Amino acid sequence: MLQVPQLGKNTETTCVMINCESGAESGIIDEIKSIPGVKESVRTSGPYDILAMIESNTVESLKEIIENRIRKIPQIRATTTLVIASQL
Repeated sequence: MLQVPQLGKNTETTCVMINCESGAESGIIDEIKSIPGVKESVRTSGPYDILAMIESNTVESLKEIIENRIRKIPQIRATTTLVIASQL
């Protein structure tokens, strides 16, 4: 089960929902898990293939992780990013 950890005041959690080429999910998940800042990466069913949870202290580091690391993986077709507004 995907766990969202309790975060410090300056840390944002972001969900990246990923569409990828069929059959590439396991390799992509392993690659995403190796990226610093990625706290969880799991396969999903439904309109998205993979969900990654990222923790970031700055917008710049979040942008680096998503735009320059995750979106550069060749088998990824599209991503949708959601910033968690609040946690209970």
